[in-house]
Amino acid sequence: MSKIKKRGNFQAKLGYALHIMKYEDKAWKHYVKAYEKGCSLPAPMSAYGLMLLRKGEYEKALEVLRYTRTMKLDANQWGFVYQNLGLTYWKLGQIDKAVDIFKKIFERFTTVSVYGTLGFLLIAQGDRTGDYQEALTFNRQAFGYDSGDASIVDNLAQVNYRMGNVEEAEQLFLKALSIKETQYDTLYYLAKIRFEQGNKEEATDYITRALERDESTLSTVPREKAVALQKDIGKM
Repeated sequence: MSKIKKRGNFQAKLGYALHIMKYEDKAWKHYVKAYEKGCSLPAPMSAYGLMLLRKGEYEKALEVLRYTRTMKLDANQWGFVYQNLGLTYWKLGQIDKAVDIFKKIFERFTTVSVYGTLGFLLIAQGDRTGDYQEALTFNRQAFGYDSGDASIVDNLAQVNYRMGNVEEAEQLFLKALSIKETQYDTLYYLAKIRFEQGNKEEATDYITRALERDESTLSTVPREKAVALQKDIGKM
């Protein structure tokens, strides 16, 4: 779609109204038609892109979000589109591009959400390069910004764990869990730490609780990795 057309705007408005009322399945059908016909409304197309991302249709999400970013966006729409675009690149394995996008967002928006997302993206980049110093520095900064957010605390715990600071990581994971007891990634890492400590009972409890949770779009631990840990714990 080199030129934005408006034939699908009516369908987009219907879909967006249904989406707001929580009728996501019905909204989805209208979004698909709106995009196929051409739509000049950023809010419905942004919502459609996010739905594609959550459904795991990453290539299509990238296509829709890149289309949406060519529209005239206000500040909030710009932030929404580019955050989801960055997450889509992450899901597609293009971590450097995802980090670059979130660094640009961070220049314009200093929020808990941006701190948390850029924090784990820098950790993922460190997983690829083996260098976690930037991730550590940034996540310490994020912790100073809001030490009461479970995701931010979990990020700092994860980078400490990767750098071998297990005792500090453990305390941070416990703090994150005290803030949000259902956080999947935190439960996984506490299970892993207890497994490494030889504490089968607590490791089993943590991994069982983790696997009772739904894996979200922002989960940094693949489901199969948690299942594999559960099997290893069972063999202790």
